[in-house]
This record gives sequence, C-alpha cells and structure tokens, in this order.
Amino acid sequence: MDDINSINHIVSGYLKLLIKRCSWCLIPVLLLSGCDQPNNDMLTTEETGKGLISLRFGHDMPTTSAQHKGAVRFAELVSEKSGGQITVDIFPDQILGNDHQMIALAQRGELDITLPPTAKLSILIPGMQLFDLPYLLPNVETAYRVLDSGVGKSLLGQLAEHGLVGVSFWESGFKQLTTNRSIERPQDFSEMTFRIMRSEVISDQFTAWGAKPLAVDFGMTHGALKENAVDGQENPLGSIYNMKFHEVQSHLYISDHGYLAQVLMFSAERFNALSEKFKNILLEAADEATAYQRAASREAEKIFINKIKQSDITITQLPADVKQHLQERSQRVIEQHRATIGTGLIELARQSVDEGRVYRDDELVIGLDADIAGASSLSGLAIRRGIEIAMDEINRDGGVLGKKLVLTARDNSMVSARGIDNLERFSAIPNLVAVFGGISSPVALSELDIIHEKKIIYLDPWAAATPIVDNGRTPNFVFRVSVRDEYAAGFLLPEALKVSDKVGLLLVNNGWGRSNHRALIDELKQRSLEAVSIQWFDWGEMSHQNKIDALYQDGAEVIIYVGNSVEAVSFIRQLAIKQPPVPVISHWGITGGDFEQLAGDVLHKVDLRVLQTFSFINNKDKRARAIVDRYREKYQVNSVRDIIAPTGTAHAYDLMHLLALAIKKANSIDTDKVRDALENISVYQGLVRNYSPPFTKTDHDALDRSDFFLSRYQNGRLVPLE
Repeated sequence: MDDINSINHIVSGYLKLLIKRCSWCLIPVLLLSGCDQPNNDMLTTEETGKGLISLRFGHDMPTTSAQHKGAVRFAELVSEKSGGQITVDIFPDQILGNDHQMIALAQRGELDITLPPTAKLSILIPGMQLFDLPYLLPNVETAYRVLDSGVGKSLLGQLAEHGLVGVSFWESGFKQLTTNRSIERPQDFSEMTFRIMRSEVISDQFTAWGAKPLAVDFGMTHGALKENAVDGQENPLGSIYNMKFHEVQSHLYISDHGYLAQVLMFSAERFNALSEKFKNILLEAADEATAYQRAASREAEKIFINKIKQSDITITQLPADVKQHLQERSQRVIEQHRATIGTGLIELARQSVDEGRVYRDDELVIGLDADIAGASSLSGLAIRRGIEIAMDEINRDGGVLGKKLVLTARDNSMVSARGIDNLERFSAIPNLVAVFGGISSPVALSELDIIHEKKIIYLDPWAAATPIVDNGRTPNFVFRVSVRDEYAAGFLLPEALKVSDKVGLLLVNNGWGRSNHRALIDELKQRSLEAVSIQWFDWGEMSHQNKIDALYQDGAEVIIYVGNSVEAVSFIRQLAIKQPPVPVISHWGITGGDFEQLAGDVLHKVDLRVLQTFSFINNKDKRARAIVDRYREKYQVNSVRDIIAPTGTAHAYDLMHLLALAIKKANSIDTDKVRDALENISVYQGLVRNYSPPFTKTDHDALDRSDFFLSRYQNGRLVPLE
C-alpha cells in the first residue's frame, strides 16, 4: 500500500509540475506555489468547501526511504484532517533541485515544504551544526530528547528570520562509515579521503581524525566511490542502502559517530497566507508524521542492515581502540566550533545527554549547578574546564578510592528555582560526592536549605556573597575558594580611595548586591566616611543613564560597581559618553560573560579596574604554565589570552583537588566524613595559593584579601596591573 501511495503521489506531483511549467493560466485550482500571490479570499473558504489548496513538498531522498514514507504519511494526514481541501504533492530524489536550491525556493515562496539535513541549514543558522558534532549524542533516545527540547525549539524558531517556518526534526539516524579498505588502527585514517556534505564541522571532524575530507554532492557520491575518487563516506544505513553505496565499498563500520537529522519546514510566505484553521491542520499533521517517520526510520534500519549483509561488503563494529581515539579527537571539534554554535546550545545538549546517563559503580559523580546557557554562560564554562582539567589529572593517577571521577552539569541560568531543582536531581544520583556552584550568589543563597537538608557538599568557586558561607548552619556543608564580599569591600574601597574620597556605589539589587552594600558601608564607617551616592539597578536592567547622572550630580569622583556582565556593558557604554568618565573599580562579576567583546572600543575610554584573584597572563609558575599547555590542547585555544574567565577555572581546579584529597583522607564518600576531612586538610599547594590550611571548623573561606589584585582590559583581555 505504501508503494502504491508513493507512486500516486509522485505521478500527481509530476503532473502538477508539468502543468505549472506549461501554462499557469490554465490551472483550475489554487497552487500555493503558483506565479501570482494567493488570493486570501480563496485561502479562507474552508467553511464553504469551495477552496482547494495544493502544496508541493520537495526532498532529496529516494522513494524507498523513511523520509519519503514520512512525507507520504504527512500528505495523507493533511488530506484527512482538511477533508480533502488541502492536498500535498511530493517531489522526492532532488526532482526540484538539491537541498540548497530547495531551501532557496522555499525562502522565495516558490516551494511550500522541504526537508533538508540540518547541515545544509548551517549557513543560515550556525547552531544547526550542533547535530553534526561527532560523538555528542550517544543514542537515539538522547537524540530525540535534544531535538524535542528547548534546544531544538530554539533552532527551529530561528528559521523565521530567513523566511522559513521550522516545524520539527525528522531523522536518517546515526551515521556509519563505509570504506574501500580496512580500518584497524587510528593511523589508517591518515591514508584515506572521505566524501562529506558541505559542512565545516564535518570537514573538521575528518581532519581531526587524520583523514582528508572532500565535499561531493549527495547525488554524485556513488560515482565518486565507484571511481575511487574518494576512499569512503559517512551516512546512516538508509542512505547507504538506498544510494547503493554498499555495492561499491568493501567495508562498513558501525561507528554511530554522528546523528543525521532533517528539518521539516514550510515556506513562511505560503504558510502565513493560510487561515489559522489550515495552519493548525498542517502543524497537527506534521506532529503525527514526525512520530511516524522516526518509527519508520528505526524499523527501516533493521531491514537495511539485513539487506546490506546480503552483499559482498564486510560489516564490523569499529575497533574499540579506534573508536576511543576518535571520541577523544572529536572533543577538539566540539571546542573548535563552540563559539560558532553557541556554548549554551552545546551545554544544554550535554545536559540532555546526562539526563539519560546510567552511572557505573566504579564512578564517583561530581555535579555542576551553574549558568551554562544564559547571559553568564562563560562563567559556567570556565568552572567546568577547571573541574575537567583537575579530573583528568586525578583520573590519570588512578582516580579516587579506585574509582573514576565523572562530571555532570545542569543549567540554572541564574534562576533560583532551577538551581533548587538541579540539586534535587543531583541528590538522586548514586555515588554523588559533591556539587559545584556557579556565578550567582542569589541562587546559592536560595539553595542553602536543600544543601543542608540533603547533606550535599557544596563547593563554591565563584559566588561571593558573605552569607553563602557564613550561613548559620551547623554543620556547614558549604566550602568556598573564591572572593568573599566582606573581604572584597576591604579591598575595593581602599583602591577607590586612592582616586578620591568622593565614592559612589552602583549596585545590583539582589542578595549579592546587598551583601556588598553592607560590607562597603561598614568599611566606610570605619574610616568615618559615607558614600556620596548609592544607586541600585535591577538584574537585567539595560538603562543606567539616570543612575549615572545621579552619581555625577551627587559629586562621585570614583564608582565602585557591583554587577554582572550583561548590565555592565550598558553601564560602561553609557558612562563613556560622560566627559570625562570617572574611574570605575569593579567587582569581578563582569568577567563571567562576554563583557569585553560586547563593550568593545569603549573600554579604551573608561578607566575600568576589575578585582581578580588569579591570572595565567605573565604567570611564571611551572604548574600554571603546564595547565595552560593542557588547556590549549584540550580546548583548542591559541594563546593564554584566550583562556576565558581564568579565575573561575583556577578556583574550580583547586577545589576539585581539595575535594579529592578530602575523599582520600576520609577513605569514604560519606558526605559527613568528607565534610569533616575538608576541615582537616593541613596543607595543599594549589594553583591560586598555598593553602595552609584551606579550611577550618570555623572558616570555610579559603581566600582572603591578600589574594586580591586589580586588572585592566587590554586588547580584550584582563591583564594584572601589578
């Protein structure tokens, strides 16, 4: 029946195409892909039953594919739900052009529906390259979870800017490798050329693996393989079978290294011309057809592998050592494209992966609850990297208690409710040892109850509010290697007084800002001084002009600023307009995002000095230089100046090593015992300082004012003033 339906749809499609090419003036029904603008009156005649709408659906796959079967099912559902008032004619196998051509047709309103691979949309939406990242998604359940999550919805939504309506993701499934020679060791890739679709990520993937990539059009791939113009290619089993690649290759390796998804999308011009009723019919049909297509794809894979086995090709699993090598090298590709794809998308995808993860008994789990997808996501990334580098060192030396340390991260985007939910989820993980926090003091303060109720060891590498550690709990499960606002005030104010005793305060109105306010007022009182002006702004507030004007009118000759990077960009830009702009002594919250990139040239116009505790720049310490080398290799950065938010990385690195020492000292992962052990570490030579001791029973802050210094932005990076 499916084959008959396919033939009917193709024949109908060819007739429609022939009519369109021959004479538009003779068309007796409304074709949404016709020459003239559709008549809106005709598009809303479903109530009278007089209108007929014909849609064209073009894709690049053959009629035997799950994609085509999904398209046929979509057409059937649309016809059923509209009572025959909407018909969908399908043009498979690149009849209407290649994917790029069909995308352009849809953008111009000359094609109603199309189904390109995500890689073909990356020119319009760079984030679509997320699904091309090798070894990011471990299985189909995780792939669906990512596709249908906020990550997928965000990417689909971005298509609206390009004249397209992203509806859902269909699939070809996981990609496998075919070659004309055997792969027995990683070095074998260096002798091979692989056909790829045009994608910078996929090109970098094969380059990282040691092979040579060569872009070849999908329809020409069979010929390229047959003529040995390339040695191999990557594709899901359906494409391998339908395009007969297995007939011209000697080896098929089950590698599951990448996931190939397609985007079902409509022309925005044509879709938006429809009535709401017809729009809903198309969306409902698309939703049902998506589930149908994915199921058909999974079933088809079983059929395809059995049919491929009947050929002469040798089918094997990719050797374990080769796969491990490719997985390790693939992490470099992820880091290479982080800036283009977006840290938030990558980290949220990783979060979805972790949600389906089953932890082994020989693993000790560390949680990270931070902003990894919001405005300060670079702070979360800096913390993650510090943890990862320390974990690599610890695991290389045999782990802790004979077990491997593993990291799982969840985004809170600086929202307290999300942070609390993250801790609830972490607490249910077997072998959870501790949770690292993120940049946000308000989130950390809101989590104190659940931290102590669940007895979660909470390690703070960034958030500075004094009450996070001085929280009144006994026993106290919070330990910090970071700035403490009480100490920060004692550092920031003297630095401001070096400029003038007419000090103004500009503070974010949340728990962190209020913590700094109390500490700064106390420091001023000790000197028999008062702030000449105190101005507050809300989190996310973009206009600071009134506050700046008030600070100037009140006579402020230096400003102490406490806020995060998003608000700081607006503040510095608006301050730079003043002649002259007064100097600013800033807390370190502005370093947790991409402040320096967004602020741009105005940084040269304002005397901005920022509190820091650590820098890799001009650091002669052997350990620091060794970590820089590992950082550059692991995260694919060019120089020490490309290390983002270095204090977050350094603090997290030291905290991870301190935790490992405490677990060894306790000889247990019981949180009461590990907590006690953290209070009894006598000495540790860390990256930030020599801790002797890092913590005591009465003091869980490892740093003090002597660890602070000021930095200034130079060429987009913070450089220590001393």
